[in-house]
Amino acid sequence: MDRIATHNRLRMVPPGSNSNATRAPARAHAASQHGSHEPTDNAAAIFSQAAGLLTSWYHEHARDLPWRRTSDPYAILVSELMLQQTRVETVAPRFEEFLERFPDFEALATATAEEVLAAWSGLGYYRRARALHTLAQIVVGEHGGRLPDDRQTLLTLPGIGPYTAAAVSSIAFGTARLSIDGNVARVARRLLDLDEDPRAGAARRRLEEAANDALARLPPGTLNQALMELGATVCLPRTPHCHRCPCGEICVARANGRERHPSPIKRQAVYDVVEASAVIEQGGKLLLFRGQRPGVLQEMWEFPTLDSRLADSSADHEQPGTDSSDCLLRQLRLHLRSLGWELVGTEHLGQIRHGITNRRIRCEVYRARLERSTQRSTIGWPQASAELGPSAHRWLPLRQIASLPLAASARKTLELLSPS
Repeated sequence: MDRIATHNRLRMVPPGSNSNATRAPARAHAASQHGSHEPTDNAAAIFSQAAGLLTSWYHEHARDLPWRRTSDPYAILVSELMLQQTRVETVAPRFEEFLERFPDFEALATATAEEVLAAWSGLGYYRRARALHTLAQIVVGEHGGRLPDDRQTLLTLPGIGPYTAAAVSSIAFGTARLSIDGNVARVARRLLDLDEDPRAGAARRRLEEAANDALARLPPGTLNQALMELGATVCLPRTPHCHRCPCGEICVARANGRERHPSPIKRQAVYDVVEASAVIEQGGKLLLFRGQRPGVLQEMWEFPTLDSRLADSSADHEQPGTDSSDCLLRQLRLHLRSLGWELVGTEHLGQIRHGITNRRIRCEVYRARLERSTQRSTIGWPQASAELGPSAHRWLPLRQIASLPLAASARKTLELLSPS
C-alpha cells in the first residue's frame, strides 16, 4: 500500500489544545534561553506538537517519488543506499531501472559484481553498490531472503549505519526510531534552537528522548520521511522558507531570530579542470580501459583519458586546464605515447561535463585511430591495480559497451556517439 495514503486522518494538535496553545511552547522555550541554547523540558512537547503538524503537511505536500509507492523492505533499502550523497532527481529513474534488473534480494545476490556495478553506473560512490551486493548475499544465505526487521541486526549488515538502519526499519517495519540525517538534524536544531549537532553523542540521545512521544503516537516511517522532506524542500541550509513551514509558529529558532542557525557546513572547495579523452576505433570496435584512474573509478570502464591529476607528468610541463584545443590534444597524444600507443587521424568529437569528488570536469573528446605499429593486445597502465591484470582493456562493438559498468564520463561519451 502507498505509505503516503496511509494514516491520512492524523490530528494536527494534541486533544484539548487551541491555536494560542500552539504558540506557547515556542514562547516559553525562547523566554527561558537567556543565551544558552540547550534543550529544556519543553523539547518533548514542542517536538510532539511539531510532529502532528508536520505529518499532516507531508500528506498534502510530499513529492511523488517511486520509493514512496512501496512497502517492500528490499526496495526501501535500495532507495536509502542510492540516496546517500546523490540527488533525488538523479536517483529516481535509476532506482526503477535497478529494480527491473534486480527485483529482489535473490536476483541481486546471484548477479555478478560487474552486473551490479553496471546497473549502478552513473550514481557514483560505487562502494555502496558493492556493499549492497554483499548484503544481498548475506540476506539470502543467512536470513532466508528476507531483510531482518530489527535495527540491531540491520546494523550488522554491510553498508548500513545508524541512520540507514533507523530509516529502513521505521519505514519498512514501523520501528519507533528517529532517523537523523543532515536534513533531519537541521530541522531539529531549528525547531528546538539547539547549538549541538544532534547526530551523535549525548545530543543525539536527548533528541531521541524528545521524539519518543511523537514516535509512539504517529507512524514512525511517515514522521521520519516528513522530517526529511521538510529539510530537503523548505528548511534549507542557507535560505529557509519559514513562510511555507507548517511548524513556523512553534519554531524556537525563529522565535529567537535564529532561523538561519546553524550556519551551513563549509564544503570542500571544487576545482574546474579540463581533461581529454580518445574514442579509438579499430575493426569496428572501440577501446575501453578499466583501472586507468586512481581511486573511486578503479573498477569502472572508460575511454582512454588524460586525467587532470596525471597530466603534468605526461605533458612535458604544459599545464592542464588551458582552453587551447591544440594543447589538450598534444597532451593526450603524449600521455598515450608514454604508454606505447600512438594516435593518428584525430578529430574533435565534442565536449562532455561531469564531476568526480571535488573536481568539476570539462572533457574534450577526440575520435582517433592507432598507428598500426603500436596496436597491441595488452596494456599496462601504471595506475591499474594488480587484480585487474590483463582484463584492464577491451575492444568492443558499440552495442555491447552499455552493458559494462561505465563511469559517468563513458556514458556521456556514448551519447556523443549515438545522439538521440
